[in-house]
Amino acid sequence: MLWKSGSDDAFSALYTKYALKLLSVAVKKTNNRDDAQELVQNSFLKLYQRKENIEANTPVFPYLYVVLKNQVLNYHRSLLVRQKYETYVFANFVEDDNSLVENLESKNLEKDLENAVEQLPEKCQQVFIMSRKNNLSNKEIASALNISENTVEQHMRRALGKLRVSLKEYLVNYILLFLFIHLL
Repeated sequence: MLWKSGSDDAFSALYTKYALKLLSVAVKKTNNRDDAQELVQNSFLKLYQRKENIEANTPVFPYLYVVLKNQVLNYHRSLLVRQKYETYVFANFVEDDNSLVENLESKNLEKDLENAVEQLPEKCQQVFIMSRKNNLSNKEIASALNISENTVEQHMRRALGKLRVSLKEYLVNYILLFLFIHLL
């Protein structure tokens, strides 16, 4: 029982003697070698931390085995809680999260659209606003601005072309979002 008195060599010998056996058990119970190694490490750590409270005649391997068994049970409880939480979040918040993202994107798009419209040449801007915001026909716009309907159409084509270039990142983002949602 030199390990109980704090002998590092004695504790290392215990580790060398039992770690692989415990690791084999943990891997079988978790199906994950990395997690199993961590559970074995934690089991030895608990043994070391509780060395003062362990009676001298207590066999070490059965003690470590019980500690490991409890570690594995806690591991599976934790996985179960995480899975339940993920299921709950996915079932209850995915739609809300999408609507929040869509709302933010919509507000950003509106702001960027306003900025892009402000960057248009004056006549293009005027024609675009009268057409899209005031819902005026080309004929009404032409009459109000004393220009031909053909000129109104040219200003609209120019405005829409410049807006497409200014807002092309939104088109790409919406295409990617559409693909992401439909590939889930």
